[in-house]
Amino acid sequence: MTTYLVAGGGLVLMLWFALLIGTSLDTEGQRREWRRVAEQRRAAREERQGERRPLEPDDLCADCPLRR
Repeated sequence: MTTYLVAGGGLVLMLWFALLIGTSLDTEGQRREWRRVAEQRRAAREERQGERRPLEPDDLCADCPLRR
């Protein structure tokens, strides 16, 4: 009886590890996820750049080297 339990447990563990290794090798799923992350980063960067505005002469102080 114990032999069957050990063999069955070993078989279940082997199948579990095979499943884990198979999912870790799913490169297409990883690519999809990294594309989604990259799109979010691009959107955040575009949003930040949209908030910026160019400097105008009135924004600079009289002694500022950028005024020259």
